[in-house]
Amino acid sequence: MKAIINLNKYGFRQLFFSFLFLFSSAFVFGQQQTFVYHSGEIEVSGYTNNYNWKMKTDSVVCKALITLHNRQLKAIDNLNFTVPVQKLSSPNTYMDRIAHRTLKSYPFDKIYFKYVKSEIQPWDDKDQYLVKATGNLTIAGVTQSIKMDLIATVIKDGTITFSGTHKLKLSTYQVVPKKTLMGTLNTSDDVTVNFVIGVKPLMLSSVSGR
Repeated sequence: MKAIINLNKYGFRQLFFSFLFLFSSAFVFGQQQTFVYHSGEIEVSGYTNNYNWKMKTDSVVCKALITLHNRQLKAIDNLNFTVPVQKLSSPNTYMDRIAHRTLKSYPFDKIYFKYVKSEIQPWDDKDQYLVKATGNLTIAGVTQSIKMDLIATVIKDGTITFSGTHKLKLSTYQVVPKKTLMGTLNTSDDVTVNFVIGVKPLMLSSVSGR
């Protein structure tokens, strides 16, 4: 009986110190957390031979795996987002329909960005970081590897915002800009994507959503 009691005490002590080691390791090295989309906006813009055009959406699905330590950004292990093509809109619904068809919203109804890797550097503000990201961007069913610079801002309430700009050519994704108004309106191949995406910890998101 004493042997069993001593073994139980030893097992409990070992379990306690194992838990203490894991807890202290997470505190020292940071802990990976799952973040989900909280708020933001994606803006796609270009120009024609007559005027500049712009489409926006805040309908974004985003999931990220991020490591923070003392509110400092240490690592990004994943950062993927999806944008429904038909949610991109402007005040001109006629041009929106043309843009959606141009982007082949059927059958390719979503634009995808899948994260591959990044380098993180301190930025101007102590809570901001320059993230040099590499990932795969899929438009109209065509995937291309891209590089873009993001500014990550860690906010006191636990949320993180990523902002940036990416310029692309539609032809790279086998998208041919359509001519409209009997061929008198020509759309440029050059497109600029500006975005601000805010994410917050999944646990925090679940609590606030109740």
